[in-house]
Amino acid sequence: MVRRDASVGNAHPFVSVHNRRSSATKRRENRRLPADISTFYGEIRDQGMQPVGEPAGRRHQSRVPLPETAVTRKRDPFFLALESIRHLSEQGNYAPGTPIVIIEEARRLRLSTTPVREALAWLCGEGLVERAPFGGYLASRIDAALVRDRFAFRLHCLTTSLNLAEAVQDRDEPVPSSAAPEKRLTERLGRIVRGAGNQVLAEAFERVGRQLLPLAQAERRILHDREAEAVSILQLADSASMPALRQALVAYHQRRMDAAPLLVLDVSGERRDPPGEAG
Repeated sequence: MVRRDASVGNAHPFVSVHNRRSSATKRRENRRLPADISTFYGEIRDQGMQPVGEPAGRRHQSRVPLPETAVTRKRDPFFLALESIRHLSEQGNYAPGTPIVIIEEARRLRLSTTPVREALAWLCGEGLVERAPFGGYLASRIDAALVRDRFAFRLHCLTTSLNLAEAVQDRDEPVPSSAAPEKRLTERLGRIVRGAGNQVLAEAFERVGRQLLPLAQAERRILHDREAEAVSILQLADSASMPALRQALVAYHQRRMDAAPLLVLDVSGERRDPPGEAG
């Protein structure tokens, strides 16, 4: 109750303010909030969260960084489905043109069908999955002409990047690595393209690289000297001999373009090795 001044008949202003302050103090104590708002924001930040009501000027002063995106992705059903199906597609676990059944993938991942459907729609944009003519999704279909085109485009991205790097006299320095030569070569070629400074070119190179990953197992079965080939190209990249490196990359991709029919038959399960075949 607010005490009123009998002579005036209105609420006493000093008592009203006092009562309001008392109520605010009681609410703060009931919630166990510190009286100092900066201390409150500090406690929230110490727990790894961003205070929603914190003034914009204070947000850049957070003492503890927010949780990494990777942590959030691991818990998000969409990212879980996306990464799992993408990995299986890149490993060639889905035969080209075969249906990817949403309900089966959801059961395997212990998710609802919604994040699985969203992940498949996303992978359509990456070229790893395609929509079936009458609904649903298929593993991306391939043929020899498409494989040749993808290797040719990958080569174009690399030669363009080398030309840009040569124009600005920028050299990609080797990075020490204990990985296998083929993996080191993949990483080195990626650095060459990213080093050109053209984001669109780098994104296109990464995209076509993902589309060629399902052929990796077939390459291992058909091309038997890949490790020596990778070591030779890495040595040329280290020596900064641009003409020789460019020529080696052309030969590397031309070899795979010529083998495109065999690669397609292999991933489709239709290839039969003749006796004594060598890569």
